Amino acid sequence: MKVSSVVAILSSCIRFKIVLVCVVCGISTPCRAQPITEHVTWDKIGSGLEQTNFKINGDSIISSSIALVRSDMQNHRIATIRASEFGWKHATVQSLCKAAGAVACINANFFDEQGKPLGLVISRGILHNKIHKGGGLLTGILFVTPKSVGVAYRDTFSTEGVVEAVQAGPRLVSKGAIVEGLKESSRSSNLSGICIDGQQRVSIFRVTSGVFGGSLHQLQNVLTQPQLGCVEALNFDGGGSSSMYISGEIQGHAGAVREESFPGTDEVPVAVGLFPLSEIPANATPHPTPL
Repeated sequence: MKVSSVVAILSSCIRFKIVLVCVVCGISTPCRAQPITEHVTWDKIGSGLEQTNFKINGDSIISSSIALVRSDMQNHRIATIRASEFGWKHATVQSLCKAAGAVACINANFFDEQGKPLGLVISRGILHNKIHKGGGLLTGILFVTPKSVGVAYRDTFSTEGVVEAVQAGPRLVSKGAIVEGLKESSRSSNLSGICIDGQQRVSIFRVTSGVFGGSLHQLQNVLTQPQLGCVEALNFDGGGSSSMYISGEIQGHAGAVREESFPGTDEVPVAVGLFPLSEIPANATPHPTPL
């Protein structure tokens, strides 16, 4: 057989395999995640603060990976970080986290072409952006009261007693069950979000996409598996905005803690940070103002 014929056959086989993978784990209808087969090991990086990172679909070239930082919320609190607090229109999550003095941060709200955040933003009890009511994307609100942290459905949410809040979506998990009917993006994308488990521990997470991008359906399956056990979970702005940062200056750390950054390509107007209870974000109003 001629070399050209062999090459043609091999090329056809390769194309067939690619098409098969796209059909089975396609961008528009991604495969469900396989169960987490490896033991999820959490590394202590501070008092009540842990970190983990693992592959979502096993160790392969098409796998996405997820990095999480989890707090038991006994030594930390959640606060909104707005770029405008520091005189910026938008900034990297790393810059926002360092300026505010948080130990770990994740990007939050979606934003428009002018860089203005979309949806609800409450910071230290001050209402900066009202709830966005329309559409099927911004359906969830992460909120903080003096006594609790939760994720609420947009249409039933009340701002009464809330000191911190951001609006994003879609909601991924509600009352321990996967939220059905989510639409997948046709583009490869990194993902960001927040999870609250059955012990009221809070995790921020960032998914680094594999060959075919991050899948919301995969993420939902992973978050609800027993090793993570999310009871509530909310998706934040993904794609180029998806960013997570972990400080290298965490007090009470176990062993050597190095600075870690999972950067995106876009700067953002709002982030969510984990703060030691004794810390107040820089340039913040130290007392709540009525909404």
